[in-house]
Amino acid sequence: MAQNIAGVGQQTGETGTAGDNGSDAAIASMEAAFDRAIAKAAEVTEKRMEGGSALDAARTRLSN
Repeated sequence: MAQNIAGVGQQTGETGTAGDNGSDAAIASMEAAFDRAIAKAAEVTEKRMEGGSALDAARTRLSN
């Protein structure tokens, strides 16, 4: 009873499998979430900077 194992370990030239597609989608989803978080953090930082500048200006006016 001989087994044909000639093709074991050889690449077929195909790229990716169904499992890889799921991984790619998960990675894309995570990247999109990180991009949204980075954009939101930048927006919050910008608003804090603007608010801080207004507060500093008000303090300066009060001390003069």
